[in-house]
Amino acid sequence: MMLQSRPSAALRAGFFGLSLLLSGTALAQEAVTIRFVHTNDIDRMSAEKGRGGFARLATVVREEKAKGNAFFIHAGDTISPSLLSGFDKGAHIIDILNRMGVDAMAPGNHEFDLGDAAFRDRMAEAKFDVLATNIVDGNGLPANTKADKMVEVQGVKIGFFGLTTETTPIESSPGTIKFSSTIDTARAKAKELREKGADIVVAVAHTPLTVDMIIARSAGVDVIIGGHDEHLLAFYDGKVVLSEAESQANFVNVVELAVTKATKDGKTTVSWSPNFRIVDTVSVKPDPDIEAVVKGYEDKLSKELDVEIGVTETALDSRRATVRGGEAAMGNLIADAMKAAVGADVAITNGGGIRADKQYQAGQKLTRRDILSEMPFGNTTVLLEVTGAQIKDALENGVSQVRELGGRFPQVSGIVAEVDVKEPVGSRVKSVKINGQPLDPAKIYKLATNDFVGRGGDGYRSFIGVKSLVDTSASQLMASQVIDYVAKAGKVSPKVEGRVVLR
Repeated sequence: MMLQSRPSAALRAGFFGLSLLLSGTALAQEAVTIRFVHTNDIDRMSAEKGRGGFARLATVVREEKAKGNAFFIHAGDTISPSLLSGFDKGAHIIDILNRMGVDAMAPGNHEFDLGDAAFRDRMAEAKFDVLATNIVDGNGLPANTKADKMVEVQGVKIGFFGLTTETTPIESSPGTIKFSSTIDTARAKAKELREKGADIVVAVAHTPLTVDMIIARSAGVDVIIGGHDEHLLAFYDGKVVLSEAESQANFVNVVELAVTKATKDGKTTVSWSPNFRIVDTVSVKPDPDIEAVVKGYEDKLSKELDVEIGVTETALDSRRATVRGGEAAMGNLIADAMKAAVGADVAITNGGGIRADKQYQAGQKLTRRDILSEMPFGNTTVLLEVTGAQIKDALENGVSQVRELGGRFPQVSGIVAEVDVKEPVGSRVKSVKINGQPLDPAKIYKLATNDFVGRGGDGYRSFIGVKSLVDTSASQLMASQVIDYVAKAGKVSPKVEGRVVLR
């Protein structure tokens, strides 16, 4: 009997490949795992209660990059608002990020809080790609900003672009810089990147969740790495991934895509499946190098800021939902200090300008750092002449987004307003009293507000063009006025007392 030898494994594989080739089908490549390590809305350098901060974020980034095929993506809001940004206009944040290997960042609205010149300066200092796809700057975009970015990983082409919410001129101070439609930009850029060969299209989008979802449904992208709303979110609808990583690097989202490319009859198809990992940084050891850099910056502040100025005899709460969702004792303290500092009849400041996001116990000592942390934007107090009608219009604007926790919510002094949030926007303010008397629509009142609101920011358009009694050039820092107010009193006891009553 004649024995026949069996073909070797290599030869068998060759026969199999030849048969596929003859049938018009090529082998699919092995799946490639691509990782997007995601942060957004981080301006606080250090951890709080053992969670968040740049040093812990740096550890997660380093560990994920060690696995290979990982991109560190920042979805914006970082150079402001922070305590130190009031002094160096966010330069310390860019310095820290430059040490962390950012692969792409989209500017957030807070990148413009310190003006267009500061934005250009900080972006020019960045040693990473800033994706400013829908930003229009008549002076020309600064160095390191670009419309898109294409990267190839093991044969998979990834196209990135960045979006900044077009509401930035309302929410911040971008000066001459303009913003084109985020949705239209996303649709056009996704199409363009596909035509250039992108297998995966990633939108780094500092946009509201409602906009994110429209982009997800209609723009033709695969992945949205989001910011702005500060949600902790991992979403997949079978076609598009959407990730948002809360804020301050308290959590870091890692989005993994297992990507497979296959060719049949000369046509290449790409398929992928996602996996999400949410890293709670309370369990992460800080990166020692970044921690040392952060400590150096923190030490510079401590000498001047860790000085006691007084005591609060009542509890204070500056958490986001509190100062944006209703009258807050912290808001009352700030508004009272502003009103007293400039001798105004009334004061209005936007709740979104109160930023420390913390609680103070009754009897707690307050420091300069506490107050400056609450008001990190460097806003000043202006004194305006306004009519009663303009005050009512301003209050209508202030309560127009209360359910959405809009930053425009009015924290007030000298005002009592009754509001029915069930009514349509623009018809919610039912009654207003000024220092105990019914508001007179025709009467002129002296209003203290911050310079951002005074020039129409956060939708306060009724103040645009009014007469200034203390304008920006002669105005003082809000934070300094509150520090002086607390220090002079020694003890303060602000509380919620029915200044803005929501029904």
